Amino acid sequence: MTTRENVVSSRLSKLMLSSGSGNGSGSGPNIQVAPSSTLVQSPTSPGEQSQSQSELNQLKRDADPQFSRFADYFVICGLDLDTGLEPDRFAGDNLHCSPLDRAYKSKPLAHYPENVPWNPFDAHGICMLSLPQGLRFRTQKHSIEPRFHSFATTREDGKRCYGFSLVFYEEIRNRNICGAIHTLQSMFITELSNGQQTHSLSRVKQDGPVSRSLPRHFKVAGQAPQSAQSYYDINKDKLYVAKSITLICQAPYAFAAQMFLKNLYRCLPRQPGAGISLESYVYNILYEVMLPQPGKSIRVYLPPTEPHLPPIALILQRPLLATELPLLDFPLRLLFKYLGVECVIQLLTCVLLENQVLLRSTDYQRLMIVGECITSLLFPFVWPHVYAPILPAALHHFLDAPVPFVMGLHAECEAAHKIGSEATLCFVDIDKKHIQLPEELPVFPHKVDFMAEIGSVLDKFEIERDRDQEPSFRNGYVGRGAGGGVSVSGSSGAGGVDAMISSCTLPTGLQAARRSKERFQQMQETVYTLSGSPGGGVVDYQPLIAHPSRIDHVPRIADFLRRKGGIRGAGSPVGSPTVSLSSSPVGIYHDVDAVDATMPVSSRRAEKQKLSPVDQYYQDLRINNSVREIFLNRFVHMFHAYEYFVIYPNQARDEWISNRETLQNFDKSSFLSDQPEHHRAFLSRFLESQMFATLIDNKILAMWESQPDEQLQLFDQRVKLLRRRHGENMIAATSYEPCVLSQDSQQGFEKRLNCIDIEVTPPSEILANRAAYFRSFPLLEKGVLNQECASSSPPAPPPPGHPSSPSSSPLRSPH
Repeated sequence: MTTRENVVSSRLSKLMLSSGSGNGSGSGPNIQVAPSSTLVQSPTSPGEQSQSQSELNQLKRDADPQFSRFADYFVICGLDLDTGLEPDRFAGDNLHCSPLDRAYKSKPLAHYPENVPWNPFDAHGICMLSLPQGLRFRTQKHSIEPRFHSFATTREDGKRCYGFSLVFYEEIRNRNICGAIHTLQSMFITELSNGQQTHSLSRVKQDGPVSRSLPRHFKVAGQAPQSAQSYYDINKDKLYVAKSITLICQAPYAFAAQMFLKNLYRCLPRQPGAGISLESYVYNILYEVMLPQPGKSIRVYLPPTEPHLPPIALILQRPLLATELPLLDFPLRLLFKYLGVECVIQLLTCVLLENQVLLRSTDYQRLMIVGECITSLLFPFVWPHVYAPILPAALHHFLDAPVPFVMGLHAECEAAHKIGSEATLCFVDIDKKHIQLPEELPVFPHKVDFMAEIGSVLDKFEIERDRDQEPSFRNGYVGRGAGGGVSVSGSSGAGGVDAMISSCTLPTGLQAARRSKERFQQMQETVYTLSGSPGGGVVDYQPLIAHPSRIDHVPRIADFLRRKGGIRGAGSPVGSPTVSLSSSPVGIYHDVDAVDATMPVSSRRAEKQKLSPVDQYYQDLRINNSVREIFLNRFVHMFHAYEYFVIYPNQARDEWISNRETLQNFDKSSFLSDQPEHHRAFLSRFLESQMFATLIDNKILAMWESQPDEQLQLFDQRVKLLRRRHGENMIAATSYEPCVLSQDSQQGFEKRLNCIDIEVTPPSEILANRAAYFRSFPLLEKGVLNQECASSSPPAPPPPGHPSSPSSSPLRSPH
């Protein structure tokens, strides 16, 4: 990272969630999970029970909670009634907007615990990202459904910190606040009526254009519904204000955090009835739920959808670092649903070449999903530059920084429209499925085959997506329609142009050259493959790719032919020896780990039932693994011989580190000379990236370190497996080889899912007396949430009929 990038990243960190900007001074509680082998014995007598609890507490005291705690903080942000309404000075000038469209200053109303030493509490940063649009007011005429979003920041030490926020609206019964909004609105209408802000009328909006006629409820023909929302009638309307509940975590277990926050809000008692206190659920997630160790799994219990129901069981698992890809809890299924296969490949190409990438959406969670998923697909490379998938309004000036970045903006932000016209930027409108590519973007190697392999996996999992956004495959390359769009299979003319690709706008004069260049490179992707038995030497010219829609039936046909007497190689005479499936065309991807491939697709879809949220989460993890293995397989094939071109130093470690910026560590020209000519445009630029330089630096540092970089270790392991299959003297292959390891890597996940290592007891009541009901989400009891020892004393018995009961230990062996 350059000096300029360090400055930008450091300023972003300090303004958002910098590790050094905490304002708390308290000491966090100590907690650590004991190894599963020490937790399988259940004490049977009071003496043994006391001894077991004592040993468990000792283990917690001895270990570091920084690496075991699921959540560091639970935070409540919203309107501080003591200070009243304050304009949000970071949101810019919004006096041209009606009072309901303005952003006001929000504050952390409470956070539990007060402070943890490894992650000091940053009040401003957390509040800014928990409510990225600031404090907003609404009436019953607006949509006030709760909305969940995640956020991530990079701290000064380079480590990611994750937050998960649920934003909801509560009715304001404070007459002073209602009167203040009414007064602001009266002033706003008076100024507009007097013509003092006529030049700004076009900017008044609320989810669309807003009328210029104001005193009569802003009613104008054709725009009455939207404009009426911007008016607050103090005598008729109910006023609502935004509030958020947030979890701050070290690890991105997004689904568990989302389920916890949504169901905690649903468990808010609005009338007397069965259930346990909110404090009991929050205490459980802060102090009793821990992170699973690498290669392990843990069953936790989250709040139910209704207060009287039992808690929901969920299994958290963590991949084994030595053999599996790192954790990704955000669903790649949604990434391909939002953008389509080709757009994802184009976006990945821009990120690999370290272009500036700007994401735009009306949904903050979509910004986060796209940002996290696309950066996870870089493995074994790591994005080293500015990363802010949700950029609050206060930090929009960072878009002017002349450094690579991945940032996300809300669609209502005016900066998104201005910067979206930059020619050097990759601009992605997620909601419209529109991508604007920078100039002279090279084609990703084997792009067509790569897309087909991804499509076959998505088809295997029956992922619903817009197939019109995918190109048709004809004779090994993409069929292009007029105007540069990708023609939809079975269509022709203007109506068949792919909406996604036709929206990939390029500077005038470059479109024709780009289309000719891509067409030439894609035609070169067709290769000669050897078919028949090994050593037969029969050369058969084959199309490299099969359309995903035609791939589904290939395994069933192959199985039928095998049972009827075997499969012959292409071009072999009748009666010649049969060959294995490995001699079939490279572009036909056999669904080796599909479920019951002999069952017709229509039958499988008819039997498919909608999964529960928990089961869909497990399925998303399977999809993540399969898709990520395909991307890793591409990089393994691309750089299977990279270490032969590493220039190792002959000096000491410290001397090399001090001079490595001026040293040449990789023989780029020799490496490129071994690559296919039509791949060099992409590879020559990627070899100059900071991501690739970091990988080479880590490879050299491994000479002196006993524990090399974990991502590099896994990558090198996969390279060795590839060489083992093809021989140590493997020549740079021009053909496309699909991934064959997804099923092997899937076994570890399935084992963790079926064999739980640790189980956390469900939340139990920790308050002696709990409130019967609330009108709004309350501030919680500090006394029980600012220290871990709240559950060390016997808890109060739960209400009759509630499934939770006191437990001697927060952990127990699974049954």
